[in-house]
Amino acid sequence: MMERRERYKGPPQRRSYRSGPKKKKQFIKKFREVVILDLLIHGHPEEDRPSWAKTPIAQVLTFPDFVLYEVKANKSSNIQVQEQRTYEEFVNEEKLNDVLKKIDYDDLTSTSKALIQPILEKEVVKYEEEFINFFNNSTSITPRMHALKLLPGIGQKHMWEILNAREMQKFGTFQDIADRTSISHPAKLIAQRIIKELQRDVKYYIFSKTQKYE
Repeated sequence: MMERRERYKGPPQRRSYRSGPKKKKQFIKKFREVVILDLLIHGHPEEDRPSWAKTPIAQVLTFPDFVLYEVKANKSSNIQVQEQRTYEEFVNEEKLNDVLKKIDYDDLTSTSKALIQPILEKEVVKYEEEFINFFNNSTSITPRMHALKLLPGIGQKHMWEILNAREMQKFGTFQDIADRTSISHPAKLIAQRIIKELQRDVKYYIFSKTQKYE
């Protein structure tokens, strides 16, 4: 639980750029939670190989670091889309094998893209306390930019609403935020921000470690 608490709060990090073509070999820690976004039992359709020679692939999202991967899947196992458990459990059950590569949002199939936001919203609500910490403790990134304004739809007016409300009393739940500000769906905003980070169209990463793992 301590790792989760440390994961979901803290100052955003500026996106850094690395030169050179060499990339780290990707892996998923065995205790990471993994959810199956889509299964490509016959491999990628655009892959120029006969179907019998293609590797079955699962597109997955990990928690709590919010990173996308393609992983070898066992087509003979009863693996299901939206199935969720630790990576170690998937491997022990012979449903998933080695990580093929880390991917970005644009690499997702249409099925994965359709499922990712509702799955993220469910995860955010599941660990509500950790995300409430962001609303209660986030600070300015620069003299002119507050971390709250990185959430989609949060402008100057909403930012001051949140800051004034939390000054009077810290938020306890997402419903508390909705009741005391004009932010009606905090979990949805966080899910949308995570997707933007997975799309890599951001300067700062608050929740996803997709850039850090390169």
